[in-house]
Amino acid sequence: MQTQEDVLTTIIIASAFLVLIGFFLLLIVFIFLRRQRKYQQERDEMKNRFEQTILKSQLEIQEQTFSHISREIHDNIGQVLSLVRLNMSSFSDIADQEKLEHTDDLLGKAIKDLRDLSHSLQTNRIQDIGIVESIRQLLGNLQKSGRYQTDLQIVENFTGIDKNTDLIMFRMVQEIINNIMKHAKADHISVDIEGNENEAKLTITDNGIGFDMEKFKTAGPGIGLQNIFNRAKMINATVDIKSEPGNGTAIILQAKSK
Repeated sequence: MQTQEDVLTTIIIASAFLVLIGFFLLLIVFIFLRRQRKYQQERDEMKNRFEQTILKSQLEIQEQTFSHISREIHDNIGQVLSLVRLNMSSFSDIADQEKLEHTDDLLGKAIKDLRDLSHSLQTNRIQDIGIVESIRQLLGNLQKSGRYQTDLQIVENFTGIDKNTDLIMFRMVQEIINNIMKHAKADHISVDIEGNENEAKLTITDNGIGFDMEKFKTAGPGIGLQNIFNRAKMINATVDIKSEPGNGTAIILQAKSK
């Protein structure tokens, strides 16, 4: 009888010991997996921070380049054209006055177009006048070209989120419109803006040829759209593209304050 009790006690102790060993093994595995997951998260965060730093540096360089080009246009090319126009006004004895006046009109348009281009590239000006007015002027210039009809719808009292976010959003709109001009074969572009000081939603729509979304997903974005996605990543914005062959394209940008 005593022997059976001893055996039973031994079995219970051994079983408890094995259970404890199993528990400690599970605990060790759990701690290992949690640390591995934490390490993976930290590595992913470091990778994201590194990519954002690279993107930020690229965008800063790009903005500096835009500002430099803007100054060159304003200070050099614009002044040269203005001097040419001034000199032409002194040619009073030229027989073909109508041709001279036409040339003067063309120079005036070139000077204005260069001034508009200079303003669209100047970071400080965009930040000063805000995203809404910047988009209004961008669409206004398209309308004046005679190639496009444009519409701008703005939710009442919307002024933007913050200067840095608004600047990047505006550059994204510029890139989208450049893509429309290059590829869409559209003659109508509309921009709808809604939101408040905490979030913004911009929808850019054209009536162009559109494209097959399945093929787009397979082939991936081109350089223009990739620039848009890179900028969106900088401000944690989302880019949603809707398109069908023959039915134009709509691109929805959404961003929130940080």
